[in-house]
Amino acid sequence: MAHRCKRIIDGKTYNTETATEIAGWDHTLEEYPITSGEYLYKSRYGAFFIYSYADDGPEGPEQDLRPITPEEARKWLEKHRSWDVDLYEAHFGKVPEAGSGETKFTLRLPDSLRNRLAARAKENGQSLNAWMVRCLERCAAPPTTSKQKVGR
Repeated sequence: MAHRCKRIIDGKTYNTETATEIAGWDHTLEEYPITSGEYLYKSRYGAFFIYSYADDGPEGPEQDLRPITPEEARKWLEKHRSWDVDLYEAHFGKVPEAGSGETKFTLRLPDSLRNRLAARAKENGQSLNAWMVRCLERCAAPPTTSKQKVGR
């Protein structure tokens, strides 16, 4: 089912026809002629939003668009499509294996570096945190050659 809904919210356009549908669900009640659904979309500029509808008759569906943060999108996808690991990781990066400890810490960065990192993360459809973790994992990976650095 192709969804057609476009709204301007806080000066930004959200459009199901130009955004990418990531996942969603439809539900039809047997005892009533009501169909409803909810879908997660990502705009071509990386903004996430939820499209929802309820259709109970000939007047057509009631539709709603709601912008959400990347963190809310991550939680929505985990709640509704946790079994689709490839889909989840395509949008939010690799997830640590259960039992893998995580540490939270503050890192001070120059604004210009933070902005460049955020831009790269956005280009790859990831949060800044997920992108930085990927970068750090590459830096911390074992060397690929047996040569040692000279001049340490």
